Amino acid sequence: MTRTILILTEPGDIHAYVVAEALRLKGGMPIIWHTADFPSIATESILFQGQKRTTRLAIPGTPLLDLETIDPSSLTIWNRRPALAVDATVLHPADVAFAEMECTIFRRSLFSVLARDAFWVNPPDSAVRASRKLVQHQAALDLGLTVPDTLYSNDPEGIRAFIRTHGGTIIYKPFRGLPWRTPETSWVPYTSLLSGEALVPDETLRNAPGIYQELVPKQFELRITVMGSHSLAAKVLSQETVDGKVDWRKAYAELQMQPFDLPMEVHDLCCALLRRLGIVFGCFDFIVTPDGDFVFLEVNEMGQFLFVETSAGIPLVDTFSEFLMQGRVNFRQNRSKDKIRYADVFSKVESEAIASKQAHVKPPDQSFQENQ
Repeated sequence: MTRTILILTEPGDIHAYVVAEALRLKGGMPIIWHTADFPSIATESILFQGQKRTTRLAIPGTPLLDLETIDPSSLTIWNRRPALAVDATVLHPADVAFAEMECTIFRRSLFSVLARDAFWVNPPDSAVRASRKLVQHQAALDLGLTVPDTLYSNDPEGIRAFIRTHGGTIIYKPFRGLPWRTPETSWVPYTSLLSGEALVPDETLRNAPGIYQELVPKQFELRITVMGSHSLAAKVLSQETVDGKVDWRKAYAELQMQPFDLPMEVHDLCCALLRRLGIVFGCFDFIVTPDGDFVFLEVNEMGQFLFVETSAGIPLVDTFSEFLMQGRVNFRQNRSKDKIRYADVFSKVESEAIASKQAHVKPPDQSFQENQ
């Protein structure tokens, strides 16, 4: 039985195109759904009539799709980068907020009932919940993971006290990496060092809650990609960089990674955390201290992994496409030497990814993009 893999994404997302090509090579039938085409050039409908439900998706470039006609046992939905983009130029300015609200509520509701018996990576409602840092932190503590002391707050006095308690210098993180922009340039908020002297005025702290975390000493860091019951780990040599000691995302050009044999105890805890969050895929970030302790930082429920394959030589594209093809948590990894690699398929899909930016609607940029 040919497996259909519906990929929810946005134009130019090279992850989607690379994985789609790998799926074709494995005999799957990927369908790339450029979700931001809704509502301006795509229509989506769900009709309840009597006891029957019909879901019709007009996805540009593909035949009209009714997911109710697809056997859910042969359907995987990769919830990669869902988005929408209201065309404000065709609306009265007073109507834009209403249209965006209606589209958002409709789309969230649609995803919540769409192909419920298919294999979702990750289920929409669980994915939203899993992306919340406070939820992750509590779940990690409940499972016994080692987590840094962390204050989530807008209380200026509490923030200053936390800094003093932890030696005068801590880590600051935003809840989401939303860039600031002017017509000339943009600024991206990375994880950064923070001291009491560098704090903004109290009224600013009150109006922008943040994540304040103790500074954990690093021997090296880990990027662990967990797919179902399997994990592939990369040792991130962040402390050997000039610019990436605090946040290795600032040092892609000089960053080195190596394959890492993950202790089974850490693997089991990562899988348990995914189960606790109700998801089946995630990219974990850990610190390994000079004493050899594994300290959990966060899990990105739809993280990037192509750059990890490039840097560490780990077969992530092949493993992830097998995960989608088999559509189950306990999938079988490809143990042969004949694996599909990112470098092998990139040249085949690069032009398609570029062309998609002209053929489809680009959503508003809500966050900065990690390296591919």
